[in-house]
Amino acid sequence: MTLRHSLRLAAAAARANLLPGLPLQAVLALFLAAYIWHEPTRAFLERIAVVKREQGYVFSFVAYAISAALLPEILRVLLLQRGRVTASNRYDLLTGIPLWGAWGMIVDGFYRLQSGWFGDSSGLGIVAVKMLIDQLLFSPFFGAPLLSAVFLWRDARFSRAVWRRDVFTPAFIWERVFPVQIAGWIVWVPAVSLVYFMPPALQLPVASLIQCFWVLIFLFINRQPRRS
Repeated sequence: MTLRHSLRLAAAAARANLLPGLPLQAVLALFLAAYIWHEPTRAFLERIAVVKREQGYVFSFVAYAISAALLPEILRVLLLQRGRVTASNRYDLLTGIPLWGAWGMIVDGFYRLQSGWFGDSSGLGIVAVKMLIDQLLFSPFFGAPLLSAVFLWRDARFSRAVWRRDVFTPAFIWERVFPVQIAGWIVWVPAVSLVYFMPPALQLPVASLIQCFWVLIFLFINRQPRRS
């Protein structure tokens, strides 16, 4: 019953975010095509790569604050709330900016670590190894549990009781972490392959674009009421 409930929750999150996600997926496909075949786009992205190298982790913080906090909140207001801004939107934005910005810095550090381990080749074998480590180790054992716990804490107005009452329980794994990871694999297995195909300085900018769609799914799952 718990497994079926978790799978239904992950599927419902993907369906609920299909409409706002489709334009982003289309933009991502156009982005890849432009990067490969359109020289002005490639030159523009190379300038972004220069900024990324110069700014380092500051760029990572700002990129994820925009893509994972600001843009999803705007899409939620426009597409899911018919343009109505609520106190919840303001709270989520103000608290989401530092949390998602910090996560962007963590992701940037992980990409750098992978480059140090395996080099910067975009060959199929290297990309596959990086993708498998990302999706089978980093994400399920670190990323999904950490983000689920932190944003559950945020949604409880940073009450310390959440950690004792909710986080360190089997229900937390089945009802929050597992659905987040299942939905994450649907989005990130192909997406991470694209990320590791790009030059190192462009991996974080590309990931931040995909992150906008993923955050919509993540927030939908973590807003669901707990089963009795």
